[in-house]
Amino acid sequence: MKLKLIIAFAFFAGAIANSQNSNKILFTIDNEPYYSSEFLAVYNKNLNVVPDSKDNTIENYLQLFVDYKLKVKNAKEIGLDTVKSYIDELKQYKNSLILPYLADKEVTDKLVKEAYERMKIQIDASHILIFVAEDAKPADTLAAYNKLVEARNLIVNGQDFEVVAKQFSQDPSAAQNGGKLGYFSVLQMVYPFENAAYSTAVGEVSMPFRTKFGYHIVKVNDIKESQGEVEVAHIMFKNKSGEISKKVDSIYQLVLKNPADFEMLAQKFSEDNSSAPNGGRLKKFNYGQMIEDFADVAFSLQNVGAISKPFQTAYGWHIVKLLNKYPLESFEVLKPKLTQQVESDERSKLIGKSVVNRLFNEYNVEVYNEALNQFKTDDWKQNPEKFDKKLLKIQDLDIYQNQFIKYLNSGNNQTLEVAFKAFQEENVLNYYKENIQFTNKEFAATYKEFEEGLLLFAMLEKQVWDKSKDSIGLQNFYESNKNSKYLDKDLETNKGLVISDYQNYLEKVWVQGLHQKYQVEFVEREKKRLFKENLK
Repeated sequence: MKLKLIIAFAFFAGAIANSQNSNKILFTIDNEPYYSSEFLAVYNKNLNVVPDSKDNTIENYLQLFVDYKLKVKNAKEIGLDTVKSYIDELKQYKNSLILPYLADKEVTDKLVKEAYERMKIQIDASHILIFVAEDAKPADTLAAYNKLVEARNLIVNGQDFEVVAKQFSQDPSAAQNGGKLGYFSVLQMVYPFENAAYSTAVGEVSMPFRTKFGYHIVKVNDIKESQGEVEVAHIMFKNKSGEISKKVDSIYQLVLKNPADFEMLAQKFSEDNSSAPNGGRLKKFNYGQMIEDFADVAFSLQNVGAISKPFQTAYGWHIVKLLNKYPLESFEVLKPKLTQQVESDERSKLIGKSVVNRLFNEYNVEVYNEALNQFKTDDWKQNPEKFDKKLLKIQDLDIYQNQFIKYLNSGNNQTLEVAFKAFQEENVLNYYKENIQFTNKEFAATYKEFEEGLLLFAMLEKQVWDKSKDSIGLQNFYESNKNSKYLDKDLETNKGLVISDYQNYLEKVWVQGLHQKYQVEFVEREKKRLFKENLK
């Protein structure tokens, strides 16, 4: 609710930021200039929103614009823009507003298109994993890499992948499955693993590659075109010894006799407690999201309503009914969802990296090498007081050695070179975020809308809404207007109407006071020109 009010109060601000260049002054408030192009941007914007309103005259809009500027000036004069709650809330809004500006649209679009193309393919793969911590020492990293090179050589020279996986892999499941992962598609594996799988030919084994888990090699066993998604219901019987097959067959015969009773039979007999209450219905899934034995049967059913023969998986016996098929949707339909997934996925680091690289090219970033080299020769942990020199300069911002020490002490167990690079990138990005309202016109417009909207919200609360809660003031207003506005209307029955009128009255009195407090002077020649050129 508050956000909507802020936007309503600050409806002027959205178009103002682009108009501060060689504009003609329309009026001043205590000698502070306000420009014609600012006002015209607001006027035209609101005409498009409410084109047929009788209040759309340029004279009315100019009066509203002046009143708006007076309220903002008053709010700043009494220091509302220095109140901690205002600063904190504005910072919170800024953090939300800035997110789209931390992305590289070109890189994002490329990743989204890549993801869609990969959605068309399902990959069956196996892997071998050697665990390596993200902050591992170079010697440990090299040892893991060489271990996988050894394993790969054995496979390339003819040894069975499953046998080698059981010997080398540190993936706990490899002892049972020989490294087999089954089918998967895009956004189901970490991005580096996905890249390796999609760039390795069927039957081939990749070179070692790194993910956040460690080093892997991957073998692609098979690829198939995506069959989209299916929605099915099933009746499941857990694996038991004895007469289970007879029970399954008896229920299957009931299903064949009355296919329409499938839901009722699932509710009554299925031992899948999560789906039985819903008639056995499962969420729609693609081939790689379900165990292979189950997916094979589900995707083999051709027509909606088709029912499978009983079949067995590791979980038990199943009878499956096809409820619906969902082919892969078009890129245009899936693009919004894929964009959201890409921006929250590990590949989003590529987007952020692109932004940081652009900023390094745009900014004047200077490293003081003597100060950096001191970290290699002196013990910064034992003698931090010796580290007080300038280390880095970004545009007009100086960053000191002690700031880097604080970063190093924050738990980033990295080599000095890696840590300093990350420290540089973090500070460049922070500088961009801190100054974006001064460097990006589009952001500045949106930011100004919230900035002034929050101030106006606070001022209306102070000057109008809080005062309207005064029961004595409300009673006096009612008595003063009873004969002219509220004849035959008692206060209690019509309290909502009276409060609304009282608030309008309080705001009117407040604005009148602002016009007396501040000196508003129009440039009459410019005002006449504006009115003449924009008559409606």
